[in-house]
Amino acid sequence: MRVIYVFVLIFAIFAFLTIGSLMVIVSLRVLTMEDALLKVQELYENPWQSLRMGVSGIFFLFVGLVFSKILVKEMRSRGDVVLYSKWGYVSVSMKAIKDLVRKGLRKFDTVRDARIKTDVDGTRLKIRVELTVSSDWDLSALTNMIQNELAQRIGRLVGEGVELEIAVHVVKVIEPPVTAPV
Repeated sequence: MRVIYVFVLIFAIFAFLTIGSLMVIVSLRVLTMEDALLKVQELYENPWQSLRMGVSGIFFLFVGLVFSKILVKEMRSRGDVVLYSKWGYVSVSMKAIKDLVRKGLRKFDTVRDARIKTDVDGTRLKIRVELTVSSDWDLSALTNMIQNELAQRIGRLVGEGVELEIAVHVVKVIEPPVTAPV
């Protein structure tokens, strides 16, 4: 059932693109409707020209499918992550992972800013967090606490069986604001 749905969707996309292109060509008066009908009539009368047009049409369909596949892969890589856990395949959005990391970082008062990068390699989820922190904490203890907190939160989200690799790096240390004596 799903394969048929994909073929219907692809056919609909190409049909609308073809009709839309024809309408744009006619509206810009690049080709009049009478000339278009004459070209189609010539195509039906000459079998070799029909064959040539069919081969070029198949080529354009193939190129369109390749571009569609590239677009789908690119959109999926930006949007969702598919991981294999003990429950089977789990689909998690990158936005949910980043929101969960940001929510976990709010627990720590010394964290001022964070850049989050995620990557998936099979069953391994790699998360790199680059932090800007205040200088009033021990940095190694802080990074260990943040890694443990994020591992617990993300582990609950994706389930067991997914290898988590969380790297927390302090990129910038800023001085805490000095309060003026009263």
